[in-house]
Amino acid sequence: MDRIEPASLAGVDTSARDALRSDTDEIDLIPVRTFWQLARQRFMQHRLAVIALFVLAILLVMATVIPLATGIQYRLSDLRLINDGPSLTAPLGYDEVGTNIFIRLAKGTQSSLIIGGAAVLIIVGIGTFVGAISGYAGGWIDNVLMRMVDVVLSLPVLFIILMIVSFFGVGDIRVVIIAIGITGWTLAARLIRAEFLTLREADFVQAARALGAGHRRIILRHILPSAMAPLVVAAALGVADSVVTEAALSFLGYGISPPDASLGNMLNKVRIYFFSAPERILYPSVVLVLIVLCASFLGDGIRDALDPRQRIASK
Repeated sequence: MDRIEPASLAGVDTSARDALRSDTDEIDLIPVRTFWQLARQRFMQHRLAVIALFVLAILLVMATVIPLATGIQYRLSDLRLINDGPSLTAPLGYDEVGTNIFIRLAKGTQSSLIIGGAAVLIIVGIGTFVGAISGYAGGWIDNVLMRMVDVVLSLPVLFIILMIVSFFGVGDIRVVIIAIGITGWTLAARLIRAEFLTLREADFVQAARALGAGHRRIILRHILPSAMAPLVVAAALGVADSVVTEAALSFLGYGISPPDASLGNMLNKVRIYFFSAPERILYPSVVLVLIVLCASFLGDGIRDALDPRQRIASK
């Protein structure tokens, strides 16, 4: 049998130490990034979400600044400017009663965004409460709450909203918000319930329970933050659905009533110009589609950003 020389062993040890030191140096050079830094990097790689955020920011600025700067001009009409064309002060021209279409479009966008944002708070609040209790408790509580969700899903939502608005006040923005919110929480509840059913048996939850954490602390501090991804999806879809529902209500005459402006009553007002002046229908329609698409793409991007299983592409 050949005999291994000590010098050769020393050479092997030296090369192994050099390789280990080199690997250690490379590991030390990797920057430590927090969860939110990784989430931001994942979000920036979602191009549609970034574009949607940019477009939605423009719409928000337009819907905030222009109504503040113009006051009640969206209600005022000038008979001398009836059906007048575009100008510097009215980039979209004037309608059949001499109202500035651009200012009214900005006010309508503001009303629709307010309704969508306020209604989604109700949707997320009720959906999170019902879904969290159902998924965490399980058993007969889960069965009762899910049967309640099934009952709500079986109802004709639009007709229920029409009944609520008719009984409690047509044209009242608060009634519209509440009606949309209390009928649209079922998707959020199901998404949160599914996530809680998965996470309640996770190791970190079992460890918190073993350390004596109460049910409220486990739900609020441990499980709910880990269920943010489906919650963001539910919120984004809720904004899109709320804006579309408000537009449908206003188009039917049960939403925001003139002289107040919304995208729905603007569509209802200009439907008679479908052939003679189609651009008047195009303005609120494009804004409505942009809001819905931006909310959906933004929700997808935030969901992927908050999911730690998503890979970050190397540059």
